[in-house]
Amino acid sequence: MPAPLRRPTFRLLWLGWSVSYAGDALQLLAQTWLIALLTGSALAVAGSPALAALPLLLLPVGGVIADAYDRRRLLLVVQLSGAVVAGLVALLVATGRVAVWHIYAWVVFASLLRVVGRPAYKVLLTEVVPPAEARSAMALSSMTETGSMVVVTGLGAFLLSAVGLTAAFVVNALTYVVAAWALWHHRESGERLATVRLSASAALDDLGAGFRYLRGHQAILSPLVLTFAFVLGTSPLFTLLPAMVHQEGKNLVDLGLLAAATSLGTFVGAAYAGVRRAGGHETMRYAQLGMIGALALGTFALVPLGWPSMTPLVVVGFVFGAETVWNASRVAELGDGVFQGRLQAITTMVLGVGAALAALWAGPVLDEFGRRGLIGAAIALVIVSVAAAFAISARQTAAVARTRVGRPPSA
Repeated sequence: MPAPLRRPTFRLLWLGWSVSYAGDALQLLAQTWLIALLTGSALAVAGSPALAALPLLLLPVGGVIADAYDRRRLLLVVQLSGAVVAGLVALLVATGRVAVWHIYAWVVFASLLRVVGRPAYKVLLTEVVPPAEARSAMALSSMTETGSMVVVTGLGAFLLSAVGLTAAFVVNALTYVVAAWALWHHRESGERLATVRLSASAALDDLGAGFRYLRGHQAILSPLVLTFAFVLGTSPLFTLLPAMVHQEGKNLVDLGLLAAATSLGTFVGAAYAGVRRAGGHETMRYAQLGMIGALALGTFALVPLGWPSMTPLVVVGFVFGAETVWNASRVAELGDGVFQGRLQAITTMVLGVGAALAALWAGPVLDEFGRRGLIGAAIALVIVSVAAAFAISARQTAAVARTRVGRPPSA
Protein backbone atom coordinates (compact mmCIF):
# COMPACT_ATOMS: atom_id res chain seq x y z
CA MET A 1 0.00 0.00 0.00
CA PRO A 2 1.40 3.47 -0.85
CA ALA A 3 2.60 5.26 2.28
CA PRO A 4 -0.03 8.08 2.26
CA LEU A 5 -2.89 5.53 2.20
CA ARG A 6 -1.68 4.09 5.49
CA ARG A 7 -2.64 7.36 7.17
CA PRO A 8 -6.35 7.46 8.16
CA THR A 9 -6.71 11.22 7.67
CA PHE A 10 -5.32 11.15 4.15
CA ARG A 11 -7.33 8.04 3.32
CA LEU A 12 -10.61 9.68 4.37
CA LEU A 13 -10.01 12.81 2.29
CA TRP A 14 -8.78 10.76 -0.66
CA LEU A 15 -11.82 8.47 -0.67
CA GLY A 16 -14.29 11.35 -0.44
CA TRP A 17 -12.64 13.25 -3.27
CA SER A 18 -12.28 10.11 -5.38
CA VAL A 19 -16.06 9.74 -5.41
CA SER A 20 -16.42 13.42 -6.30
CA TYR A 21 -13.95 12.99 -9.17
CA ALA A 22 -16.07 10.16 -10.57
CA GLY A 23 -19.20 12.32 -10.49
CA ASP A 24 -17.39 15.19 -12.23
CA ALA A 25 -16.14 12.85 -14.96
CA LEU A 26 -19.61 11.45 -15.61
CA GLN A 27 -21.23 14.88 -15.82
CA LEU A 28 -18.44 16.20 -18.06
CA LEU A 29 -19.05 13.36 -20.48
CA ALA A 30 -22.78 14.03 -20.47
CA GLN A 31 -22.68 17.82 -20.74
CA THR A 32 -20.17 17.98 -23.62
CA TRP A 33 -22.10 15.34 -25.56
CA LEU A 34 -25.33 17.24 -24.86
CA ILE A 35 -23.83 20.43 -26.31
CA ALA A 36 -22.71 18.52 -29.40
CA LEU A 37 -26.22 17.08 -29.84
CA LEU A 38 -27.93 20.45 -29.35
CA THR A 39 -25.65 22.43 -31.68
CA GLY A 40 -23.59 20.12 -33.91
CA SER A 41 -20.76 22.67 -33.69
CA ALA A 42 -17.19 22.20 -32.50
CA LEU A 43 -17.06 25.89 -31.65
CA ALA A 44 -20.10 25.51 -29.38
CA VAL A 45 -18.42 22.58 -27.63
CA ALA A 46 -15.30 24.73 -27.32
CA GLY A 47 -17.39 27.29 -25.44
CA SER A 48 -17.51 24.94 -22.45
CA PRO A 49 -13.76 24.81 -21.67
CA ALA A 50 -13.35 28.43 -22.72
CA LEU A 51 -15.97 29.61 -20.22
CA ALA A 52 -14.61 27.26 -17.58
CA ALA A 53 -11.23 28.94 -17.90
CA LEU A 54 -12.48 32.49 -17.30
CA PRO A 55 -12.91 32.01 -13.54
CA LEU A 56 -9.63 30.07 -13.46
CA LEU A 57 -7.87 33.37 -14.08
CA LEU A 58 -8.82 34.04 -10.45
CA LEU A 59 -7.14 30.83 -9.25
CA PRO A 60 -4.19 32.69 -7.72
CA VAL A 61 -6.73 34.64 -5.65
CA GLY A 62 -8.19 31.28 -4.65
CA GLY A 63 -4.71 30.30 -3.57
CA VAL A 64 -4.46 33.43 -1.43
CA ILE A 65 -7.80 32.53 0.17
CA ALA A 66 -6.62 28.96 0.75
CA ASP A 67 -3.53 30.32 2.51
CA ALA A 68 -5.59 32.65 4.70
CA TYR A 69 -8.70 30.74 5.78
CA ASP A 70 -9.62 27.35 7.21
CA ARG A 71 -9.37 25.03 4.21
CA ARG A 72 -11.76 22.43 5.58
CA ARG A 73 -14.59 24.96 5.96
CA LEU A 74 -13.92 26.38 2.49
CA LEU A 75 -14.13 22.94 0.95
CA LEU A 76 -17.34 22.12 2.81
CA VAL A 77 -18.98 25.22 1.34
CA VAL A 78 -17.69 24.30 -2.12
CA GLN A 79 -19.05 20.74 -2.02
CA LEU A 80 -22.48 21.61 -0.64
CA SER A 81 -22.93 24.48 -3.13
CA GLY A 82 -21.97 22.15 -5.97
CA ALA A 83 -24.53 19.57 -4.81
CA VAL A 84 -27.37 22.10 -4.86
CA VAL A 85 -26.62 23.59 -8.28
CA ALA A 86 -25.86 20.23 -9.92
CA GLY A 87 -29.28 19.08 -8.67
CA LEU A 88 -30.94 22.07 -10.34
CA VAL A 89 -29.24 21.29 -13.65
CA ALA A 90 -30.37 17.67 -13.35
CA LEU A 91 -33.95 18.92 -12.98
CA LEU A 92 -33.65 20.99 -16.18
CA VAL A 93 -32.30 18.03 -18.13
CA ALA A 94 -34.95 15.66 -16.75
CA THR A 95 -37.80 17.99 -17.75
CA GLY A 96 -36.39 18.67 -21.22
CA ARG A 97 -35.99 22.39 -20.55
CA VAL A 98 -32.20 22.51 -20.66
CA ALA A 99 -30.57 24.89 -23.11
CA VAL A 100 -26.93 25.39 -24.02
CA TRP A 101 -26.73 28.55 -21.92
CA HIS A 102 -27.83 26.56 -18.86
CA ILE A 103 -24.87 24.23 -19.35
CA TYR A 104 -22.56 27.19 -19.88
CA ALA A 105 -23.83 28.79 -16.66
CA TRP A 106 -23.18 25.55 -14.77
CA VAL A 107 -19.66 25.36 -16.26
CA VAL A 108 -18.84 28.86 -15.01
CA PHE A 109 -20.29 28.16 -11.56
CA ALA A 110 -18.40 24.86 -11.22
CA SER A 111 -15.22 26.61 -12.29
CA LEU A 112 -15.72 29.27 -9.62
CA LEU A 113 -16.01 26.49 -7.05
CA ARG A 114 -12.79 25.04 -8.41
CA VAL A 115 -11.03 28.38 -7.96
CA VAL A 116 -11.30 28.00 -4.20
CA GLY A 117 -11.55 24.24 -3.89
CA ARG A 118 -8.64 22.96 -5.98
CA PRO A 119 -5.74 24.83 -4.29
CA ALA A 120 -7.24 24.28 -0.84
CA TYR A 121 -7.59 20.54 -1.47
CA LYS A 122 -4.05 20.19 -2.85
CA VAL A 123 -2.54 21.91 0.17
CA LEU A 124 -4.75 19.97 2.58
CA LEU A 125 -3.56 16.68 1.10
CA THR A 126 0.10 17.61 1.49
CA GLU A 127 -0.48 18.86 5.04
CA VAL A 128 -1.77 15.51 6.34
CA VAL A 129 1.32 13.58 5.18
CA PRO A 130 5.04 14.10 5.88
CA PRO A 131 6.95 16.19 3.31
CA ALA A 132 8.70 13.07 2.00
CA GLU A 133 5.30 11.66 0.96
CA ALA A 134 4.04 14.81 -0.80
CA ARG A 135 4.85 13.54 -4.31
CA SER A 136 3.17 10.21 -3.61
CA ALA A 137 0.11 12.03 -2.25
CA MET A 138 -0.14 14.23 -5.36
CA ALA A 139 0.35 11.22 -7.62
CA LEU A 140 -2.40 9.27 -5.84
CA SER A 141 -4.75 12.22 -6.18
CA SER A 142 -4.03 12.60 -9.89
CA MET A 143 -4.21 8.84 -10.50
CA THR A 144 -7.56 8.72 -8.75
CA GLU A 145 -8.93 11.57 -10.82
CA THR A 146 -7.79 10.05 -14.09
CA GLY A 147 -8.60 6.50 -13.01
CA SER A 148 -12.15 7.62 -12.33
CA MET A 149 -12.29 9.10 -15.82
CA VAL A 150 -11.03 5.85 -17.37
CA VAL A 151 -13.79 3.84 -15.73
CA VAL A 152 -16.52 6.46 -15.90
CA THR A 153 -16.00 7.57 -19.49
CA GLY A 154 -15.75 3.96 -20.66
CA LEU A 155 -18.53 2.28 -18.70
CA GLY A 156 -20.47 5.51 -18.11
CA ALA A 157 -21.05 5.91 -21.83
CA PHE A 158 -22.86 2.56 -21.92
CA LEU A 159 -24.84 3.49 -18.81
CA LEU A 160 -25.94 6.88 -20.13
CA SER A 161 -26.87 5.38 -23.50
CA ALA A 162 -29.23 3.06 -21.63
CA VAL A 163 -30.73 5.32 -18.95
CA GLY A 164 -30.30 8.83 -20.38
CA LEU A 165 -28.08 11.82 -19.71
CA THR A 166 -30.08 12.99 -16.68
CA ALA A 167 -28.49 10.26 -14.55
CA ALA A 168 -25.06 11.90 -14.89
CA PHE A 169 -26.24 15.15 -13.30
CA VAL A 170 -28.08 13.35 -10.48
CA VAL A 171 -25.05 11.19 -9.69
CA ASN A 172 -22.74 14.20 -9.68
CA ALA A 173 -24.94 16.02 -7.16
CA LEU A 174 -24.78 12.98 -4.87
CA THR A 175 -21.01 12.69 -5.13
CA TYR A 176 -20.64 16.28 -3.94
CA VAL A 177 -22.51 15.21 -0.80
CA VAL A 178 -20.16 12.26 -0.28
CA ALA A 179 -17.09 14.53 -0.47
CA ALA A 180 -18.72 16.92 2.01
CA TRP A 181 -19.29 13.99 4.38
CA ALA A 182 -15.59 13.09 4.25
CA LEU A 183 -14.63 16.68 5.00
CA TRP A 184 -17.12 16.86 7.88
CA HIS A 185 -15.36 13.92 9.53
CA HIS A 186 -11.91 15.43 8.98
CA ARG A 187 -11.05 17.43 12.09
CA GLU A 188 -7.33 18.06 11.65
CA SER A 189 -7.34 21.01 9.26
CA GLY A 190 -5.86 24.39 10.13
CA GLU A 191 -8.54 25.78 12.43
CA ARG A 192 -5.99 28.40 13.50
CA LEU A 193 -6.50 30.08 10.13
CA ALA A 194 -10.22 30.63 10.61
CA THR A 195 -9.80 33.99 12.35
CA VAL A 196 -7.66 35.60 9.64
CA ARG A 197 -9.23 38.65 7.97
CA LEU A 198 -8.36 39.11 4.30
CA SER A 199 -8.90 42.49 2.67
CA ALA A 200 -8.88 43.16 -1.07
CA SER A 201 -5.62 45.11 -0.88
CA ALA A 202 -3.98 42.39 1.20
CA ALA A 203 -5.14 39.76 -1.29
CA LEU A 204 -3.59 41.69 -4.20
CA ASP A 205 -0.35 42.17 -2.29
CA ASP A 206 -0.20 38.47 -1.44
CA LEU A 207 -1.00 37.55 -5.03
CA GLY A 208 1.80 39.75 -6.35
CA ALA A 209 4.19 38.21 -3.84
CA GLY A 210 3.26 34.74 -5.09
CA PHE A 211 4.00 35.63 -8.73
CA ARG A 212 7.29 37.30 -7.77
CA TYR A 213 8.27 34.20 -5.84
CA LEU A 214 7.49 31.98 -8.84
CA ARG A 215 9.42 34.22 -11.21
CA GLY A 216 12.50 33.90 -9.02
CA HIS A 217 12.39 30.09 -8.88
CA GLN A 218 13.18 28.74 -12.35
CA ALA A 219 13.10 25.14 -11.11
CA ILE A 220 9.32 25.57 -10.76
CA LEU A 221 8.65 28.15 -13.48
CA SER A 222 10.49 26.75 -16.52
CA PRO A 223 8.80 23.31 -16.56
CA LEU A 224 5.48 25.04 -16.00
CA VAL A 225 5.99 27.17 -19.13
CA LEU A 226 6.64 24.05 -21.22
CA THR A 227 3.54 22.41 -19.74
CA PHE A 228 1.53 25.44 -20.86
CA ALA A 229 2.85 25.03 -24.42
CA PHE A 230 1.98 21.33 -24.38
CA VAL A 231 -1.56 21.97 -23.12
CA LEU A 232 -2.06 24.75 -25.67
CA GLY A 233 -1.29 22.33 -28.49
CA THR A 234 -2.79 19.04 -27.34
CA SER A 235 -5.72 19.77 -25.01
CA PRO A 236 -8.30 19.78 -27.87
CA LEU A 237 -7.93 15.98 -27.70
CA PHE A 238 -9.45 16.26 -24.21
CA THR A 239 -11.88 19.17 -24.50
CA LEU A 240 -13.15 18.92 -28.10
CA LEU A 241 -13.21 15.15 -28.54
CA PRO A 242 -17.06 15.12 -28.36
CA ALA A 243 -17.22 17.50 -31.33
CA MET A 244 -14.82 15.37 -33.38
CA VAL A 245 -16.78 12.21 -32.58
CA HIS A 246 -20.08 13.87 -33.53
CA GLN A 247 -18.65 15.36 -36.75
CA GLU A 248 -17.57 11.92 -37.97
CA GLY A 249 -20.91 10.25 -37.23
CA LYS A 250 -19.83 8.29 -34.15
CA ASN A 251 -21.96 7.81 -31.02
CA LEU A 252 -21.73 8.29 -27.26
CA VAL A 253 -20.17 4.86 -26.73
CA ASP A 254 -17.41 5.69 -29.21
CA LEU A 255 -16.80 8.93 -27.33
CA GLY A 256 -16.62 7.09 -24.04
CA LEU A 257 -14.03 4.60 -25.31
CA LEU A 258 -11.83 7.29 -26.87
CA ALA A 259 -12.01 9.49 -23.79
CA ALA A 260 -11.18 6.47 -21.65
CA ALA A 261 -8.02 5.94 -23.73
CA THR A 262 -6.89 9.50 -23.00
CA SER A 263 -7.68 9.09 -19.31
CA LEU A 264 -5.85 5.76 -19.20
CA GLY A 265 -2.74 7.45 -20.52
CA THR A 266 -3.08 10.19 -17.92
CA PHE A 267 -3.46 7.57 -15.19
CA VAL A 268 -0.31 5.75 -16.27
CA GLY A 269 1.59 9.03 -16.58
CA ALA A 270 0.57 10.07 -13.07
CA ALA A 271 1.60 6.65 -11.71
CA TYR A 272 4.96 6.94 -13.46
CA ALA A 273 5.54 10.42 -12.03
CA GLY A 274 4.56 9.19 -8.58
CA VAL A 275 7.42 6.71 -8.45
CA ARG A 276 9.99 8.56 -10.55
CA ARG A 277 11.21 12.13 -10.68
CA ALA A 278 11.50 14.11 -13.89
CA GLY A 279 15.27 13.47 -13.97
CA GLY A 280 18.51 15.33 -13.50
CA HIS A 281 17.34 18.29 -15.58
CA GLU A 282 13.57 18.53 -15.35
CA THR A 283 13.16 21.15 -18.07
CA MET A 284 14.95 19.00 -20.65
CA ARG A 285 12.67 16.08 -19.82
CA TYR A 286 9.64 18.32 -20.38
CA ALA A 287 11.03 19.39 -23.78
CA GLN A 288 11.52 15.75 -24.77
CA LEU A 289 8.00 14.85 -23.69
CA GLY A 290 6.70 17.79 -25.69
CA MET A 291 8.25 16.33 -28.86
CA ILE A 292 6.67 12.94 -28.14
CA GLY A 293 3.29 14.59 -27.53
CA ALA A 294 3.56 16.53 -30.80
CA LEU A 295 4.21 13.30 -32.71
CA ALA A 296 1.18 11.70 -31.09
CA LEU A 297 -0.98 14.73 -31.92
CA GLY A 298 0.06 14.61 -35.57
CA THR A 299 -0.65 10.88 -35.71
CA PHE A 300 -4.12 11.38 -34.23
CA ALA A 301 -4.89 13.98 -36.91
CA LEU A 302 -4.07 11.53 -39.72
CA VAL A 303 -5.33 8.08 -38.65
CA PRO A 304 -9.02 7.00 -38.78
CA LEU A 305 -11.06 7.92 -35.70
CA GLY A 306 -11.55 4.74 -33.67
CA TRP A 307 -9.22 1.99 -32.51
CA PRO A 308 -6.22 3.34 -34.50
CA SER A 309 -6.51 6.74 -32.76
CA MET A 310 -6.48 5.29 -29.25
CA THR A 311 -2.69 4.87 -29.07
CA PRO A 312 -1.88 8.56 -29.73
CA LEU A 313 -4.57 9.51 -27.22
CA VAL A 314 -2.89 7.31 -24.59
CA VAL A 315 0.49 8.92 -25.34
CA VAL A 316 -0.84 12.48 -25.01
CA GLY A 317 -2.61 11.53 -21.79
CA PHE A 318 0.61 10.00 -20.41
CA VAL A 319 2.60 13.20 -20.95
CA PHE A 320 -0.16 15.32 -19.44
CA GLY A 321 -0.46 13.09 -16.36
CA ALA A 322 3.27 12.97 -15.70
CA GLU A 323 3.80 16.72 -16.04
CA THR A 324 0.77 17.55 -13.89
CA VAL A 325 2.05 15.43 -10.98
CA TRP A 326 5.60 16.70 -11.32
CA ASN A 327 4.42 20.33 -11.32
CA ALA A 328 2.26 19.93 -8.21
CA SER A 329 4.82 17.87 -6.29
CA ARG A 330 7.63 20.28 -7.18
CA VAL A 331 5.66 23.07 -5.55
CA ALA A 332 5.24 20.98 -2.39
CA GLU A 333 8.91 19.96 -2.35
CA LEU A 334 10.65 23.20 -3.40
CA GLY A 335 8.17 25.97 -2.65
CA ASP A 336 8.11 27.99 0.55
CA GLY A 337 5.29 26.89 2.87
CA VAL A 338 3.94 30.46 2.98
CA PHE A 339 3.22 30.37 -0.77
CA GLN A 340 1.88 26.83 -1.13
CA GLY A 341 -1.75 27.76 -1.82
CA ARG A 342 -0.82 30.44 -4.33
CA LEU A 343 1.71 28.29 -6.18
CA GLN A 344 -0.66 25.32 -6.41
CA ALA A 345 -3.34 27.67 -7.71
CA ILE A 346 -1.02 29.05 -10.39
CA THR A 347 -0.09 25.55 -11.60
CA THR A 348 -3.78 24.69 -11.91
CA MET A 349 -4.51 28.00 -13.65
CA VAL A 350 -1.85 27.27 -16.28
CA LEU A 351 -3.68 24.07 -17.24
CA GLY A 352 -7.10 25.72 -17.35
CA VAL A 353 -6.05 28.80 -19.30
CA GLY A 354 -4.02 26.72 -21.74
CA ALA A 355 -7.02 24.45 -22.38
CA ALA A 356 -9.32 27.44 -22.90
CA LEU A 357 -7.02 29.16 -25.39
CA ALA A 358 -6.60 25.85 -27.20
CA ALA A 359 -10.36 25.42 -27.45
CA LEU A 360 -10.69 28.91 -28.95
CA TRP A 361 -8.23 28.20 -31.75
CA ALA A 362 -9.20 24.56 -32.28
CA GLY A 363 -12.98 25.06 -32.41
CA PRO A 364 -13.02 27.09 -35.65
CA VAL A 365 -10.19 24.98 -37.11
CA LEU A 366 -12.10 21.73 -36.54
CA ASP A 367 -15.32 23.21 -37.99
CA GLU A 368 -13.40 24.26 -41.11
CA PHE A 369 -10.81 21.52 -41.67
CA GLY A 370 -11.73 18.62 -39.38
CA ARG A 371 -9.08 16.70 -37.47
CA ARG A 372 -6.40 17.40 -40.09
CA GLY A 373 -6.34 20.97 -38.86
CA LEU A 374 -4.53 19.72 -35.74
CA ILE A 375 -1.37 19.06 -37.77
CA GLY A 376 -0.47 22.74 -37.53
CA ALA A 377 -0.55 22.55 -33.74
CA ALA A 378 1.67 19.46 -33.82
CA ILE A 379 4.26 21.31 -35.93
CA ALA A 380 4.18 24.33 -33.63
CA LEU A 381 4.66 22.14 -30.55
CA VAL A 382 7.67 20.44 -32.17
CA ILE A 383 9.24 23.83 -32.88
CA VAL A 384 8.73 25.03 -29.30
CA SER A 385 10.05 21.80 -27.77
CA VAL A 386 13.14 21.65 -30.01
CA ALA A 387 13.91 25.32 -29.35
CA ALA A 388 13.63 24.72 -25.59
CA ALA A 389 15.91 21.67 -25.80
CA PHE A 390 18.57 23.63 -27.73
CA ALA A 391 18.35 26.54 -25.27
CA ILE A 392 18.77 24.19 -22.31
CA SER A 393 21.74 22.44 -23.94
CA ALA A 394 23.38 25.79 -24.68
CA ARG A 395 22.98 26.92 -21.06
CA GLN A 396 24.41 23.63 -19.80
CA THR A 397 27.40 23.91 -22.15
CA ALA A 398 28.01 27.49 -21.05
CA ALA A 399 27.82 26.47 -17.39
CA VAL A 400 30.35 23.68 -17.92
CA ALA A 401 32.67 26.11 -19.76
CA ARG A 402 32.47 28.63 -16.92
CA THR A 403 33.29 25.87 -14.43
CA ARG A 404 36.37 24.83 -16.42
CA VAL A 405 37.58 28.41 -16.74
CA GLY A 406 37.30 28.91 -13.00
CA ARG A 407 39.09 25.64 -12.17
CA PRO A 408 42.75 26.11 -11.07
CA PRO A 409 45.34 24.40 -13.32
CA SER A 410 46.58 21.01 -12.15
CA ALA A 411 50.13 20.69 -10.87
